[in-house]
Amino acid sequence: MTKFSITAEEIASLVRGKLVGANCTVNSVGTLERGDAQAVGFFAGGKYREQIKDSNLALLITSEKIAADEWQGSQIIVENARVAWRILTEVFERERNKNREQYGISDKAIISPTAKIAANAEIAAGVVIESEAEIGANSRIEPQAYIAKGVKIGENCRIGAGVRILSGTKIGNNCNILSNAVIGERGFGNSFENGRWIALPQLGGVLIGNDVEIGAGTMVDRGAVGDTIISDGVKLDNLIQVAHNVEIGAHTAIAGCTVIAGSVKIGAYCVIGGAVVINGHISICDKAVIHGHSSIAKSINKAGAYGSYFPAMPDREWKRFLVNLKNIATRKSA
Repeated sequence: MTKFSITAEEIASLVRGKLVGANCTVNSVGTLERGDAQAVGFFAGGKYREQIKDSNLALLITSEKIAADEWQGSQIIVENARVAWRILTEVFERERNKNREQYGISDKAIISPTAKIAANAEIAAGVVIESEAEIGANSRIEPQAYIAKGVKIGENCRIGAGVRILSGTKIGNNCNILSNAVIGERGFGNSFENGRWIALPQLGGVLIGNDVEIGAGTMVDRGAVGDTIISDGVKLDNLIQVAHNVEIGAHTAIAGCTVIAGSVKIGAYCVIGGAVVINGHISICDKAVIHGHSSIAKSINKAGAYGSYFPAMPDREWKRFLVNLKNIATRKSA
């Protein structure tokens, strides 16, 4: 495999930045702390500044010029380091994808004769595609994925290894479903009758728009009645639970281990941190920002930032805090 390399001048042109220093050549990306002398990294300010002086990187992309006493290597000055980094890493990703395994349509896949597979789709070994399923052009189904009857997957999608996409699911174009995600399994619906729980049929489906990413191990339940809806541009991290009939608005991003109970409606352009718990049957308006570890029990109707977590503290301080809190509550109730 030929190793990809690119010069600092080429990178500067690509990201519309100004090169300061030598026109070095790099062949990989790296962090300030662990990058080597053939790598390019970036600095967007903040606490990582202390790592610059000891970094071995050949080239640094930065929004501010780094003084010579802090950084001896070449640097590219840009308006927004994170945007420039995204542009550059897309180039490295494209180069890496040129060398990835090409599946074609494997003779070790099990594909129903009534499934519709685009001629240039890739289907790996061990994939199962049931009847009347549709796979769009340039889509890639990786090993051991399961596509149930009638599922529709659009163009330019990647379905990762071990993903399960169940009946009633429709996926748009340019979507990325990461390994072991489960889309369209039954939701947690039960009726308590005569001293026992009886499962309620879950008869809806899952509708996923365009340009959606769903992280590894994330679960999106089908609707009980009607559909669970993931709108265009939504980004879901790993290990998220999306319960039945949840609706997530366009371009909302949700971090890992968040739990969203049934029939929640989340607006567009929201940002939700990791390990958030959202109570069922409430709504969250557009452009809400929810800090990680928060518990959302009531609807949010005004855009802005919300949080409800306690940061960790030494155990003795935590116990003292709880005692003081209890004393305040006792005094108020007296």
